[in-house]
Amino acid sequence: MVKVHGKAEAERIRDELREQRRPSGPVGKAGQVGKPTGEGAADIVADGSDRIELDPAEIADALKALDERQQVLEAHLADARELGTPLADGKGPVSVPMRRSFARRGGAEEGGVQVALESYLAELAAFRAAIGLVAEQHVRTDEANASAVDAVARGTDEQ
Repeated sequence: MVKVHGKAEAERIRDELREQRRPSGPVGKAGQVGKPTGEGAADIVADGSDRIELDPAEIADALKALDERQQVLEAHLADARELGTPLADGKGPVSVPMRRSFARRGGAEEGGVQVALESYLAELAAFRAAIGLVAEQHVRTDEANASAVDAVARGTDEQ
């Protein structure tokens, strides 16, 4: 912590910090930055095959890990709701503006932590549902393909 004695000293410290935070290397220009492709941020590395392999056990493990994250977020949301009750104002000149600011941040209004946690939980639920749907569809496709291969092996067209 630094004690500041006057406006001039505060401006000097601000300028020093600003110099420290400047990028040290060259900054890319607009022509050097690739345009968005719409394909997402993750690359898919091909291994020479024309298939995608999903392991149902790994998907179950991932869903279990997401369940644990959801429980943590729900606990934080419960804490935020409990702590969202306003406290008594202090006697200083900044007490009322601080109360307004912190009540909004900790409260259930837009920009508050409760709204953010609820948004995270909704996004997590949608993500879990999407993973579950994809896994279910892949299992059904694998089972249908296995039945078709068995039928061909038996020399029949029935599945």
